[in-house]
Amino acid sequence: MTTTFSIGMIGAGMIAKSHIKCLQKEPRATVTWVCDVHKTAARTAAEEFEIPHVSTDYKDILADPAVDAVLIATPPFLHAEMLGAALDAGKHVLVEKPLGVTPAQVREMAALAAAHPDQLTLDASCRHARLQPKFAFIKGLIDSGKLGQVYHIHHASLGRGTFIEYNKNGAWAMDKKLAGGGPLVDWGVYDLSFHLGILGDAPELTAVQSFTRNDLRDLSQWVAFSDVEQHGAAWMEFTGGLTYYYERGGGVHGETKNDTRIYGTKGGLHLRYTSWDTPVVEYFYADPEPQKEELTVDMSSHTSDDNYALSQHFMDCLEGRAEPLMPIARAAKHMEILFKILA
Repeated sequence: MTTTFSIGMIGAGMIAKSHIKCLQKEPRATVTWVCDVHKTAARTAAEEFEIPHVSTDYKDILADPAVDAVLIATPPFLHAEMLGAALDAGKHVLVEKPLGVTPAQVREMAALAAAHPDQLTLDASCRHARLQPKFAFIKGLIDSGKLGQVYHIHHASLGRGTFIEYNKNGAWAMDKKLAGGGPLVDWGVYDLSFHLGILGDAPELTAVQSFTRNDLRDLSQWVAFSDVEQHGAAWMEFTGGLTYYYERGGGVHGETKNDTRIYGTKGGLHLRYTSWDTPVVEYFYADPEPQKEELTVDMSSHTSDDNYALSQHFMDCLEGRAEPLMPIARAAKHMEILFKILA
């Protein structure tokens, strides 16, 4: 017999609706509540997805003893307060990324999760990274010793478009106080989830040098105010001799497509790690002369929607069949690295 979990959705924006669609395809989940501070948004979502309970106050969801878990899909400056209230109410929690907007806030959230060890907490930054086949494939190559010691990672992803052009209702994401940052935060959580995860989350940051620019695009036709970075890059040093050149941008005068290069003492890799990019991974090694092979990751078992994979993983964790691939403490660690880059 399939266990069905009652889920409350906190937020009714674009990403919340994506979550609702995915959860409604998952037989172990029933979305019973939706709330949003904007009454029209909440009611529209409730009508569209035939959700029985609707509110403008998320605490109404927490007061319902029938609700097993909540999904927090609000702007990130609200996440810490909502996580604490949800855990105090005895609910399991999936938090959208980015986790929080300041180092103090993400530390607070890690402490909250640690103080409630019997409740599941999951951060969404595993969605495009650890929940798809490329992650296990690359980690397997590294764990096999084929690359030797990984000593350097190079990642760059730059685009001309910005968040506000992607989501016209996302003006909050252009304000650092509300969003924590721009593309380095919005996508950096996925990048670090993948690149540090394939190394077993062992490297610890020891030094960082960085730059950011936010004067490249005039966005006044969309938003009255924007202080998040449009382009940033960092040179990072980690324990074990690892160095990592990292670059992200949205609103840059140029384009580079999600390009990752991994260098080891015995071999190297070139890939695009997201699930929708090419499944081909270039593998370089010497035997004894320099060689290059094209390895193809089998993506046939992976859903076409990474958000549905996240819904399935959340249900697996609620059932006790899986451990969270991105616990709050690990997500907080990644956020602290990103804040150091932005600093």
